[in-house]
Amino acid sequence: MKKQFIAAALIAALGLTACGEAKTSEKTSEKATEATTTAEATEAKEAETEATETATEAVTEAAVPTELSDKYVDFNNMSFKYNGHLMTLGVSTLQDFLDAGLEPKDNYDKVWKESFHGSPHEAGCAIEYTVSLGNSEAYCNLYFCNLKEEGTPMKDCVLCYISYDGSKLDKKNGEYCNGFEFAFPYNLTADELTANSGEPTYKKGENGFFYTETSTVFTDEERSIVFSFDNNNDWTIIGVNMTWTS
Repeated sequence: MKKQFIAAALIAALGLTACGEAKTSEKTSEKATEATTTAEATEAKEAETEATETATEAVTEAAVPTELSDKYVDFNNMSFKYNGHLMTLGVSTLQDFLDAGLEPKDNYDKVWKESFHGSPHEAGCAIEYTVSLGNSEAYCNLYFCNLKEEGTPMKDCVLCYISYDGSKLDKKNGEYCNGFEFAFPYNLTADELTANSGEPTYKKGENGFFYTETSTVFTDEERSIVFSFDNNNDWTIIGVNMTWTS
């Protein structure tokens, strides 16, 4: 009888041990699953961030132009000069313009938190700077964007858009003025443009020549170079704007 009691006690003890081990194993499995899920989520986030950073680096570390292009429409060299300094959309920073003589209007050491999402025209995305061209009706608008995921000093934001409206003044003076100079002549005609760079992607009205190229990163956005001509004055240029996206 005593032996039967001892055997029963051993069986019960073994049962409790097995139950405890099962529960421990279950908890360990749950923790392992949670850890795996967390690790996978972290890896996915890191991969997404790395892809964004890689795309940005690929753009900013691409061959940087050293001179104006011989093509008036060149999406690999969207450049112009300001006070003799070459400025390139997607490359040149606000600090580059300040170093070239652009008058500061703010404390550009302040952090700009809004990141670039493919379009410099998105509300609140860009730091906007307007340059007066010496005439109450002539301006040049510059938009600078933060290409990083985190905040960055305003001075490190990159030029993503320019709209130049000084062609009437340029023709009056017989050359580019106010420090700006483009790859094309100051008195460019529509015929000269198409002879150099081909027909536009499309025209808006009669005098708007739109050249566009789809972004390689933000596929719903486009780079563009848009020329406006005076169809009442020998189809000479009256303005140009360039929009950059990565």
